[in-house]
Amino acid sequence: MKNTRQNASNFISLFFYFSLLAFVGYLLHLRGFNIRDVNIKELIILTFASYRLTRIMVFEKIFKFFRDFVKSRPNYYVFNTIKFIITCPWCMGVWATLLAVVFFFLIPFGDLLVYILAIAGVASLVVTASNLMVLKNKEMQNGRENDD
Repeated sequence: MKNTRQNASNFISLFFYFSLLAFVGYLLHLRGFNIRDVNIKELIILTFASYRLTRIMVFEKIFKFFRDFVKSRPNYYVFNTIKFIITCPWCMGVWATLLAVVFFFLIPFGDLLVYILAIAGVASLVVTASNLMVLKNKEMQNGRENDD
């Protein structure tokens, strides 16, 4: 029974997502926008913005209150689906990308938010790479000390 409810809830959220996607596509079409007109610069900006927005919603402290609120709710259909989405970076990434596209192409001055998220996404990757290099360096130093 629980699996059936979860599957139904997942199907409803998938249907809702594709309905939103179609609606956004329709709004873009009304503005004369063709998806094939997206250039590489816009694609890169949207990629980094989606990455950062996904990280914020799934992992960052700023959304912890919201995640905890949703997790504390009983397993109703909507809350269970939202709980699943906001704890899965791959699931949230699809929603975050749609949100970034809406802000970038449909909302006046929304591109400013997308640019800020993209810059923050690049900065986040630089910090992560730097932390990994420091960690690798420490591991190598510890390995040398153990050899002596």
